[in-house]
Amino acid sequence: MMLLQTPLFWAFLTIAAFIAGQQLYLKLHKPIFLPPILTAILLLVGALAITATPYVTYMQGGRFLHELLGPLIVMLAVPLYQQFHTLRRQWLRISLAISAGSLTTIAAAWWLTDWLLNDDVLATTMLAKSITTPVAVAVTQQLGGNTALAASFVIVTGILGAVMIAPMLKLMKLDQPETVGLTLGTCGHAIGTARALELGPVQSAYAATAMTLTATLHAILLPWLF
Repeated sequence: MMLLQTPLFWAFLTIAAFIAGQQLYLKLHKPIFLPPILTAILLLVGALAITATPYVTYMQGGRFLHELLGPLIVMLAVPLYQQFHTLRRQWLRISLAISAGSLTTIAAAWWLTDWLLNDDVLATTMLAKSITTPVAVAVTQQLGGNTALAASFVIVTGILGAVMIAPMLKLMKLDQPETVGLTLGTCGHAIGTARALELGPVQSAYAATAMTLTATLHAILLPWLF
């Protein structure tokens, strides 16, 4: 079918899949284990598999949405601005927490991947799993990793973070809004920040701050360390 080769078809289908995921999420009273992005991914993978459409064909339309990721990240400055005075008073603790979290994710990703799989390319690709997609792809390309896999790792990390972080922190009685926001932003990047937006303005502001600083630290440290 000619329609399947049309870039705009896949762009609109991606949007439709996300809207469907969001409606299902709301109808089921926001189950934490079924974020809209996960439903959208499953629907799109199913559509690509059924139609036997290659990834290259899909990305001819998907790139239009991919190019919007940068401006969307910038829009997260709104909740950050709303909590700016509080964030400014706690800049040292925030900086230390994000630095420690970033270094931990880098060390764990490299050591576990290299130890378990003994594959330098895969280990390099895994390093950027905890930063937002545009930065992760750019950093991975600079390091000589696999950019397609890097984007996949970022999505999986974000979904797992959005699903697991808040319940785990609650179980450990560390569920203060600031802690939840910082952890979601540091470990779950944009998807974790989207989850923080649902939890409240404090969580979303701290998550946006953490996500931005984590991406910055990774972009500076990874080329220097590796």
